[in-house]
Amino acid sequence: MRNWIVVALILLVVGLIGAFGTFRKDGALSLGTEKVNQEQSVAGDGIEEVEIDTGSLDITVVPSSNNEVKAELTGRASKKYRDKLKLELQREGNVLRVSVHDGVGFTIGINILNLDLRLELPEQQYRKLMFDGGSGDIDMAQLKVDRINLHTGSGDMTLQQLNAQSIEAEIGSGNISFADVTATDLIAVNAGSGNVSTEGLKAKKFTVDVGSGDVEITDSAAELQIETNSGDIDLIQKELEQPAELETGSGDVSIETDDQPASARITFSHGSGSLDNDWDGGEQSTDKDDRDVLLFGSGSVPMHIHTGSGDLSVGPK
Repeated sequence: MRNWIVVALILLVVGLIGAFGTFRKDGALSLGTEKVNQEQSVAGDGIEEVEIDTGSLDITVVPSSNNEVKAELTGRASKKYRDKLKLELQREGNVLRVSVHDGVGFTIGINILNLDLRLELPEQQYRKLMFDGGSGDIDMAQLKVDRINLHTGSGDMTLQQLNAQSIEAEIGSGNISFADVTATDLIAVNAGSGNVSTEGLKAKKFTVDVGSGDVEITDSAAELQIETNSGDIDLIQKELEQPAELETGSGDVSIETDDQPASARITFSHGSGSLDNDWDGGEQSTDKDDRDVLLFGSGSVPMHIHTGSGDLSVGPK
């Protein structure tokens, strides 16, 4: 009787996995798949807006070498997926819509999906680029777009050498990194969990709201408004030139520069924590609101730091 119970439990578990499980490349199973290779292309003349809608796959968006939009879907998938996968490029006036459909829905059995989408766009100025994905990594590089709006449930975002007026990135779970990204207005990041890192970012203002994760900002030129409920914040600059508000519920904050700040007023409020100034200069005091104050020069650059539980350190790189 016990053997029958064990067998029944095993069959139940396998059935549940088969009913609800779709294994991606990071899953445990890779048998029974078939190669996927689909290509689509359209003329790029007159395209001003790009809308991308995908499910569970990794996507790379880069410039093309000519005036043609080219999309290539590659990878492996279970036969039931492969037979119904469809890559589509649709033009409606000046709008390009890019989508990948699997057409499967609820299925019985083990389903395996491991796909990559590469999208090449002609080098020109676009008015808008919108991306909506379920899960998977996003890599975008060397694009010029007035407004960029990115949303994904889970996966990492890597944005490099982008020029825009504004950028909004929202992710449920995953890391976001910026390298040499420029926006004339706002860059805004909202993440449920994951780390955020930037290098060489330029914007009028850069905002980050993270539920759980570390934030590291290196050599930025932007007013900063950074908040993480749980995680460290590291600001690494040549010098302090822009106002900043840095807040963490639980975690430490560090501010590092090449040289001692010439003119900055750093206020630090905390539930529990301490201020550590590693520079020889700087006048330390407490204001009327019982906040620690560290003053360099005339204090022309305001910086407000708050930790629920965590220390603030200010010093050289």
